[in-house]
Amino acid sequence: MNQLKSPSPPARIDNRSAAGARLTGIDIALLIVVFIWGINFVVMKSVFNENELAPLAFNAIRLTLAAILLLIVLFVAEGWHPLPRRDWLELVGLGLLGNAFYQIPFILGLERTTAENSSLLIATIPVWAALLAKILGWERISSRVWVGILISFIGVLLVTLAASPQFSLSNASFWGDILTLVAAVCWAGYTVFSKDVLVKYSPLRVSALALAVGVLGLWIVALPSVLTVRWEGISGWGWAAIIYSGALSIALCYVIWAAGVKQVGAARTAIYNNLVPVVTFIAAYVALQKPIALLQIVGGLVVLGGIWITVRAK
Repeated sequence: MNQLKSPSPPARIDNRSAAGARLTGIDIALLIVVFIWGINFVVMKSVFNENELAPLAFNAIRLTLAAILLLIVLFVAEGWHPLPRRDWLELVGLGLLGNAFYQIPFILGLERTTAENSSLLIATIPVWAALLAKILGWERISSRVWVGILISFIGVLLVTLAASPQFSLSNASFWGDILTLVAAVCWAGYTVFSKDVLVKYSPLRVSALALAVGVLGLWIVALPSVLTVRWEGISGWGWAAIIYSGALSIALCYVIWAAGVKQVGAARTAIYNNLVPVVTFIAAYVALQKPIALLQIVGGLVVLGGIWITVRAK
């Protein structure tokens, strides 16, 4: 007589599996995310420098656009299916963590600190993600993965120091640095905790529903800033920046990021975040004619080496 089996727990990602031994389709997709996010940093800074939109207002508008796009795609592609109450609670917590508790300190931190400080502190995300995944026992982090994370972080440090030899966690930017570090921890938590619901649902469904919930939480803080926006004063470039940052940087990249967590784990997915500052410096050179130092090139190669070690870890 057949016996009913209880649902199995979320599968653990073993970084020594065959999937970690070669560059896969999801790795290529994550590199696309790196490219989009790296350019997005320059796009956002240009909008803030022109004072077209306050940071919180810009964030609320772009995330709302992304949430609407993802919900439309979700309903067309997968339809609407009721979720158990427990899963809804998980998505609410996930959405607030990744789209409110992360976005608010990140934007406010970026406004108060330097780009160099922000890049370096955000680059700690893979460390927090790997530590959290290890503590929860959801992933087995091999020594080779830790080495790859460390080497990649050193590369980010080289790139950052080359861009600004005066880099320091000074009193002038102290609170901006603290907010950015809080944002890094929140995004690492979002990356790791999303794994539980990704066992049950598609990356598209998780990203769309979590984003929709998170946007509601974000609007509570951003509403006063949005009410002061002069909509007629937003230039064509301002609207283009909102569309790029919302449709690509949030809507598309969040789905790919979730797919990465589902397929190869939080630690290996998070390591790609360290390549974002390298792309940002290249984009700044192309768009703003900011020179690239030799040490930045060396640092970029070191970052790539650390990522490659992590991807090749068995």
